Amino acid sequence: MAARPTRPVPLTADADLVAAFEVLGQKWTGIILHTLATRPARYGELSTAIARISTKMLADRLRELVESGLVTHAQLPPGPATYTLTADGRALLPALEQIRCWSRHRTRPRHSPGKAAPVSAPALPEATYARTVLGSGPGLALAHGAGSSIAGTYGSILEDLAAHHAVVGVDYPGSGDTPRSTTPLSLDDLADQLVAGAVAEGLETFAVSGYSLGGPVAIRAAARHPERVTALVLTATFPYRDNRLALALPVWRKLAESGDRTLLAEYLTMMALGADALEAMPDEQLQQAVGFTAAGVADGTPEQAELAPRADVRDDLPGIQAPTLVISTTQDRFTSTRQHRRLADSLPHAQLVELPTGHLPMVERPDEWRRLITDFLARHAV
Repeated sequence: MAARPTRPVPLTADADLVAAFEVLGQKWTGIILHTLATRPARYGELSTAIARISTKMLADRLRELVESGLVTHAQLPPGPATYTLTADGRALLPALEQIRCWSRHRTRPRHSPGKAAPVSAPALPEATYARTVLGSGPGLALAHGAGSSIAGTYGSILEDLAAHHAVVGVDYPGSGDTPRSTTPLSLDDLADQLVAGAVAEGLETFAVSGYSLGGPVAIRAAARHPERVTALVLTATFPYRDNRLALALPVWRKLAESGDRTLLAEYLTMMALGADALEAMPDEQLQQAVGFTAAGVADGTPEQAELAPRADVRDDLPGIQAPTLVISTTQDRFTSTRQHRRLADSLPHAQLVELPTGHLPMVERPDEWRRLITDFLARHAV
């Protein structure tokens, strides 16, 4: 008589492990617990000890660990709040130590043929560009527009940004106190110098605000140094040169190269101001605006205007994991709302907001622009 086939043992996920890994399965949770095993620590100490974690991620994980009863959060005057393992948290340490030993001694898998090895972040160069440094708090790096500077782009809101953040702004070659370049500019170099400048000023992680050409600079910085960039704010910017920029930028560059600053300023005033602001100006104020623009033209405008049509970050966008705010300047003659929407649609974690200005929100609606930036950064704890 033939034997009956044996039924396989039913598979059931262990309920206790499911409950445990609902907490421990989150990225960085075990690392935070193991780091706190040494002693209680302040938020800033943990951020320094776990260098690759973003400020928002650390804040989220600490909140979850407090809610799950594995960590306590106490204010011990004088000084900031301190995080300490509870008895339940310390009970996990032997298991974490076993995992650490397993990781140290396990056989690492070889890369399969045809698969690329993981790409590490590029080494940072020496920070050589001139910098503006203000304020304290979470880090915020600033990338300015072509033909301008940190003061020219962010001057009207700089003090307000510094009231809540440690702000580091980097001037491109030919802007501010950074010497003009004798060779064509590189988007990678500008992005690396932005990050290097922030790190040189003591910021391990930081948000980046990029305006106009500073948008591609900020995006490339986040793509090349994702462990550093916690959030992006992109204003009046573009992912690549469209036909409008293909026509406008060469004219801008040729006017800059001519040395006729008044003619250049007239062109920029016409193109950069929104229709509402431009038509609201009486003749005297319009001439004052032209004179102000002429005085603020950066010496490096030709090189920066030459880089702008070469800046193409479309391949970077799908990999950007930082939360992003795209501010669409709806009366913009340089960068179109089509470009702004295309940028927001291509970024995995982006939201789009509209600001009814031309290309110069810092002139037309500085308070609204500043609020959009600071409110977004506050919501994302950076």
